[in-house]
Amino acid sequence: MGAKGITIALAYEVLGSDGGNYGFATPLATLHVFNGWSDQFLATPANGLEDISLTVTGGLAGGKWAIEYHDYSADESTPGIDDLGDELGVAYNRGFAEHYTAGIKYAMYSAGDSAAGKVDTKKLWLTLGAAF
Repeated sequence: MGAKGITIALAYEVLGSDGGNYGFATPLATLHVFNGWSDQFLATPANGLEDISLTVTGGLAGGKWAIEYHDYSADESTPGIDDLGDELGVAYNRGFAEHYTAGIKYAMYSAGDSAAGKVDTKKLWLTLGAAF
C-alpha cells in the first residue's frame, strides 16, 4: 500500500529444510536482497529459514530511502535452535550528474539462540555507480 510517496510491504518467506539435515540452496541467487543486508543467511541453515520482514520506502531530497526489519527463525526447530535473530537495515540512494548514483546502507543484526552459531553483526555499505 502506498500513501504520499511511502510504500509499506510485509513479506513472509520460507526456505525449507530436509528434516533439519540440509537447507534449501539457491547457488546462483543473491540472498543479500531478500534475507537481510548483513549477509547472515547467504546460505540457508540446515534447519531452514523463516523470514518475516517489513519494508518501508519513500523519497527524500531527490533520492530514495528504505527501512527494513527482518525476524528470522528456523523452519524446523531443534533443541536450542529456533530463534535465528533479527535485523534492522536503513538505506539511502541518490542520483547525481545524470549518469551517477551514490548510496549508503547500514545493517544491524542481533543474533538469536547461541546454538545457531551467529554473532551480532553491523555492516556499513557505501556505493558509487555509473550508467552509460
